[in-house]
Amino acid sequence: MHRALPENHGTLFLKQVCGAWYACFSCKSEAAPLPQSDKAIGIDVGLGSFAVLSDGTKIENPRFYRTAQVRLRKAQRRVSRRKKGSHRRRKAVFILRKIHEHITNQRKDFQHKLSFEIIQQYGTIAVEALNVKGLAGGMLAKSVHDAGWAGLLQMLAYKAESAGRQLIPVNPRGTSQTCVCGASVPKKLSDREHLCTGNGLVANRDYVSAQVILQRARTVPSNANVGEVMPCVV
Repeated sequence: MHRALPENHGTLFLKQVCGAWYACFSCKSEAAPLPQSDKAIGIDVGLGSFAVLSDGTKIENPRFYRTAQVRLRKAQRRVSRRKKGSHRRRKAVFILRKIHEHITNQRKDFQHKLSFEIIQQYGTIAVEALNVKGLAGGMLAKSVHDAGWAGLLQMLAYKAESAGRQLIPVNPRGTSQTCVCGASVPKKLSDREHLCTGNGLVANRDYVSAQVILQRARTVPSNANVGEVMPCVV
């Protein structure tokens, strides 16, 4: 045990993952608000970079699944070559499951560390209210699953509630097709540069999208900035 249990703990759940047993206690704990912060940030998630913040910070996409694909392919071939029901096949399946578990743990560790850092720094956090399940059903399904946006958003939600931070989901419609000045700037998915003909702003599209997300969090309704004239941040 890496820390003591609270005095009042409830049900104990036991689960087995790849041969290892885990004991999970359900406990009631009080919220632990952090010192107040007036800093606000908008977060635009993507596939090129995992996320770009409205202050220009770029978070690289670790691509844990893509990195492990060679190992997974070898392990899968080993399983397919083994006779069904044999001890050697069970052993090969176990090795394959361990690789998948390692990828899952890597992704969760990355999400926990990133969400913790964001919650510590910012009092207001604006994110897109994405339908991740819908996005994961198309041609980019593998990349969307590998990125793990849903896990990060879920962690941000419960950590913000516990820390007394404000997490604001905004309408994602058109965030990458709109300039911070309110002008419409249509782009294809392959267009990585934002060029606004209205005010001449040239910047990375994800950086501008993060600023638009933060703008929408500060207006009601969430898409009120579209068509309005707002100061442009270069």
